[in-house]
Amino acid sequence: MNLVTRSIGTVHHTRLRNPLRFFSDLVHQPTGVAVWVFALMVVNLAALAFWSEPLAKVIVVTFMLSSMLMMGLYTWFGFERILGLGHVLWVPLLAAIVMHLSEADGAFAAYLILVALSIGISLIFDIRDVWIYLSSKRAQH
Repeated sequence: MNLVTRSIGTVHHTRLRNPLRFFSDLVHQPTGVAVWVFALMVVNLAALAFWSEPLAKVIVVTFMLSSMLMMGLYTWFGFERILGLGHVLWVPLLAAIVMHLSEADGAFAAYLILVALSIGISLIFDIRDVWIYLSSKRAQH
């Protein structure tokens, strides 16, 4: 499928990618990247084990929305550093987890610490990756 965008007298042709190819492209990334992405998926979806907790529902919904955003970015850009932008919803999620951590106890509290650490580390990588991507695009123009 070709998409044609007209802007100020120029025509840009972009070939959109099938978002289902994300995982086949992921397998071709360095092993550490693939393992990290898989681990993030498992950690986020482990919230299903705590479904009675409202914050667990927020974690799952945020993960699903972030995944959809990332698939949209992948469709446009492919497997590029800009995909880190797909985790933008994790910033308020991390804040919510930190704010509610003192109210949690037991296994759910331990889980929230794991999620907070995982998405916090991921956001550090994401900010770096998006910065590198945008910096390289500015240097090209």
